[in-house]
Amino acid sequence: MSQKDKQLLLLGILNTQDVHGYHLNALLSAPANPIRIGKANAYQLLARLAQKGLVESHEEQQGNRPRRQVYSLTSAGRAELGRLLRERLAEHEPAEFPDGVSLNLINQMKPKKAVALLKQRRALVAARGVNFAEFSDEIRASYPGLDYLIRQVELERKFLTELIKKLKKNRLLAKRLAAD
Repeated sequence: MSQKDKQLLLLGILNTQDVHGYHLNALLSAPANPIRIGKANAYQLLARLAQKGLVESHEEQQGNRPRRQVYSLTSAGRAELGRLLRERLAEHEPAEFPDGVSLNLINQMKPKKAVALLKQRRALVAARGVNFAEFSDEIRASYPGLDYLIRQVELERKFLTELIKKLKKNRLLAKRLAAD
């Protein structure tokens, strides 16, 4: 994931609301978030955006709570958000799938072990899918990026199910051939 994508995400969040660090961290770690930005990395990026005049912050205190920094977008930040968004939507950057390496090498493993591991992986993918179950079709239609993530999870679960069936079938075929 590029710095440009991280900037775009932070600027997009700040375009919809002013946020303090704890709230920003919650937004960044939400299951619907397409990329991951750690807390420390987010603060570093916010500092860089502030140096460029794209983000500003001020201290705020509510009741007896400790003072906290609240971040907001500047007019220059809104302009940069628009520029980055237009640029990114017009691009196509092929995604890298490190899992493709292990899937391509799966034949180097005993099928029974591969099936067990793929079932474990499918359970993790299904658990991620449960996080998305709360989103209605209306919300998915309003947030195409979220719909894209949900479809990826659904596709991966289906793919894993088919691969497991294929490996089981090949394992049974190998056993029959060995018995002949």
